[in-house]
Amino acid sequence: MARRHRAALTAGSLLSTAALLPPAIGFADRRISLHMLLQMLLLALVIPLLAYGVHPLIGGRLARLHPIAGIMALNVVLFGSQLPVVLDLTTKDLRLAEAAQAAFMAGAFLFWWPIVRPGGLTPIAKIGYLMVAGVPPTIPGITLALSHHLFYQAYRSIEDQQIAGLLLFGTAKFALVAGTFVILWRMLAPQPDPPDWEDHELEVPDLPPSAPAWLRRLDDELPEEAARPRVPIPAGR
Repeated sequence: MARRHRAALTAGSLLSTAALLPPAIGFADRRISLHMLLQMLLLALVIPLLAYGVHPLIGGRLARLHPIAGIMALNVVLFGSQLPVVLDLTTKDLRLAEAAQAAFMAGAFLFWWPIVRPGGLTPIAKIGYLMVAGVPPTIPGITLALSHHLFYQAYRSIEDQQIAGLLLFGTAKFALVAGTFVILWRMLAPQPDPPDWEDHELEVPDLPPSAPAWLRRLDDELPEEAARPRVPIPAGR
C-alpha cells in the first residue's frame, strides 16, 4: 500500500470512529444544524478519505458495484436519516443513533466507491455521476431551508431547521463542484501516480539512455577480420 493510501486510511478511520462515539453523537443531537453538519462532513470529507485509503486492500471485491447502486444507496440513507420519525427516535436512543450513523456512512461509502476505484468509470462518466447524484439531495435541502413549519419534535427552532437545510443544499453542490474540479484537473494534466519508495511491489522502469546507441558501439572491440593487417597487392598483377 502506498504512503498516500495509508495516510488517507488512517485519517478516515480515526474520524469515522470518532463520529460513531457518544460524545460526537450527543453533541450533534443538541441542534439539527449540528446534526446536519456532522453528516455533511462525513459525506464530503471523511468517507472519501476512507474509501480512497481502503481501496488497495479490498481490491476488486466491489468491482461489480454498479454506479446506479451507489447513487441509490446514498439517497436512501440521506433521505431516510432526515425523516422526522427516524430523527426523533435517534435523539431518544443512543444505540439507534449509532446504528443510523453507521448506515449513513455505509451508504456514503458505496456512493464514493465508483469515484475512487481505479479502472472504473472514465473521467467524463465520473463527472456525469456526480451531476446526477447531486440533484436529489437538493430537494430536502430546499424544503428545510424554505419551510416555515417545524418537521421535528426534538428540535423546536425554525431558524435552526433552515440552517440545516442550507447545509444540506450547500454540501451537495460543494461535493459536485469540488469533485468535478479535481476530475477535470487530473484529466487535463494527466500524470502517473508518484512512486512510493516504501511500496516494494512497484517496479521502477529503466531510465532512458543518455547517449545514442551508435555512439556506444564505438567502444566495442573490432572483429578479428577487421583487426587483421592487410597485405598490399603488387602492382602489375
